[in-house]
Amino acid sequence: MDDLELLLNIGNIILDTETYDKALMKIVSHLNRFLDSDVCSIYLHNRNRNRLTLMATEGLHQDAVGKVSMQPDEGLTGQAYTKGDYLFIKDTAKHPNFKYFPGIGEEPFKTFVGIPLKDKKVIHGVIVFQFVEEKENSLVMEKLLKTVASIVSGLVTRYNIPEIYEESEEYLNKQDLVFNGMPLSGGIAIGTPVHLIYKYIESSQDRFDQEKELEKLDVAFEKTSIELNTLIDRLENSKEHISSDIFHGHLLMLKDPSYKKEMVHHITKYNKGAAFSIRYTSNKYIRQFKAIQDAYLRERAADVEDICQRLLSNLGALQKTTELEKESIIIADRLTPGETASLDMEKVIGFVSQKDGPESHTAILARNRQIPAVSGIEALLKMTEFAKKLIVDGLQGTIIINPSEATIEEYRQKQSEFEKEASKTRDCPVDDTVIRQKGIKILANVSSILDAEKASTLNADGIGLVRTEIFYLQNQARFDFDTQVEIYSRILNLFKSGPVVFRLLDLGADKRLRSDFIEDNPALGLRGIRLLLKEQDLFREQVRALLKVSTTGRVKILVPFITEAREFLKARELIRQEAKILGILPPPIGAMIEIPSAVFILEDLIRKSDFFSVGTNDLFQYFCAVDRNNTTVSHQFSPDTKSFISLLDLIYQQTKNCGKEVEICGEIATDPIRLSILLHIGFKHFSINPYSINNIRTNLINKFSDEPA
Repeated sequence: MDDLELLLNIGNIILDTETYDKALMKIVSHLNRFLDSDVCSIYLHNRNRNRLTLMATEGLHQDAVGKVSMQPDEGLTGQAYTKGDYLFIKDTAKHPNFKYFPGIGEEPFKTFVGIPLKDKKVIHGVIVFQFVEEKENSLVMEKLLKTVASIVSGLVTRYNIPEIYEESEEYLNKQDLVFNGMPLSGGIAIGTPVHLIYKYIESSQDRFDQEKELEKLDVAFEKTSIELNTLIDRLENSKEHISSDIFHGHLLMLKDPSYKKEMVHHITKYNKGAAFSIRYTSNKYIRQFKAIQDAYLRERAADVEDICQRLLSNLGALQKTTELEKESIIIADRLTPGETASLDMEKVIGFVSQKDGPESHTAILARNRQIPAVSGIEALLKMTEFAKKLIVDGLQGTIIINPSEATIEEYRQKQSEFEKEASKTRDCPVDDTVIRQKGIKILANVSSILDAEKASTLNADGIGLVRTEIFYLQNQARFDFDTQVEIYSRILNLFKSGPVVFRLLDLGADKRLRSDFIEDNPALGLRGIRLLLKEQDLFREQVRALLKVSTTGRVKILVPFITEAREFLKARELIRQEAKILGILPPPIGAMIEIPSAVFILEDLIRKSDFFSVGTNDLFQYFCAVDRNNTTVSHQFSPDTKSFISLLDLIYQQTKNCGKEVEICGEIATDPIRLSILLHIGFKHFSINPYSINNIRTNLINKFSDEPA
């Protein structure tokens, strides 16, 4: 790409992009590729606050956008802003104005380039490029980047970006602010907003007071040690019976003298702050652990990250706002299963997110738990930053910030009416004799112990899917053998009347811990059986736990994310090996059909698999190239399209005479029209969230009663 083409492309981005935030993101991505830089970011000046705020980046963590800010004369970015001219600096870490934000993905970059965004005499912000390697400056590059900055400056002026985020006193004190989004889960919630975000704060000084920084480091270590000991005591005395071994391991690592010694070295030798030293040293250990081939040792990287975050939190450099009170409404850019799994769900009454789609894991969790949820609200975190009270209307897809007493009373009445109507169908078992007579089975998808209990209460025909990865994510650490055996046993003890299908850990994509390696394209990356075959220690340990509880004869094992027959055969072989070692017969082993390629190897799988589960959510996502977590295309997530129905029909035709059970797994069956289509194709076994069981039974009873005798 030549220089002229670069300028034309940026111009086209500005002309063709509807919103300023998307334009800024496209621009930094475009410039990052053009210059082959490690980071490209845009900081804009908020005049009311007199702060430079990170508004777009490629190379740093996206969580930092809108949250990382600094004084206009602070750091190298501030120097470029106040100087008002092109700034090129080598060996940035040694520069007296260097500012480091731990936790946003920065590395010790060698080269910094800052170009002010100027419009006449007004400076709107700075474009920043960072390089890990040393770069040479050139007059050609300087002129080009100044031209780019002037074009981007026009975009800033066009959208008046700095004023968009201003919060006047009138706006802050206003009541009944209504924002429209997309309904994810029905119901009404009235409660206190809680932002699920990570904030990193570090003051930047030319010279740190070493004695004070060492004292702060000592205090952080002492507080973290007390915190871990308290946590261990709570777990060991808790009825939850969650293993405390992992936190004993954290304590040992915390007391490792080499860990702290290196931090002290950074403070005394390199004149760094305590926060920088903690983050830098921890990153070094994390990289070392992740480079180890042994799976167990590699997982210790997650332990280091956990300790690092605790130290930063106790230092005051990191605040993790997940401590919940009753009637908490969770607000997030997007919620991962790991984040939701770590929440105290007894205190959560609502979800509001910006980017979760209607078939996202957040939406499914919310519907499973009957928690009102809304998504698709632009600038959500900023709009709700000043909220003291919040109403979530999951029926209409709206939220109301700081509602007045009259509005609260109005919605309490709506809430009462909704709960009264909903309780008629969800709490008591429905007489499903006519359904069973037609050979139809309604099974439950389970993501918690509470879900298993609900499935039992409503007399589900079985548990068609236990999402074991959710329990893994809840532990935020190694999901050890004893913990697994206990959880699996509790599910079997709560649900005693039918088969229970345990899906092997379907980790990967968005179902990861924060500390895990982030892939460029995780949806197409190391996920499901691919991950398990690579991490065979993890795989074998889970299989051994499942085999130990399989003596009831009701356990089935489901292998996720099958794309080729050889993957399933390898998984089956490993399961049989473990069963042989234990001297028991392996339980039925099934294949999950959720990747389009698996549909075209069904002939091979039928000979080897004991049963099938059709994962309709992922199958549609991959078949129609529609990201179910992306609100911009979520309107296209319609599993009743002609092409997808044809694919499901193909699956049925290939499996109908094989003598193996085939269940439809996912929320597709909860819709009456889609359910009728599935029945017309020939499917009769459906696995859904347990809270929808009575609804689907009622729909079926009504359908059959309307049919001629």
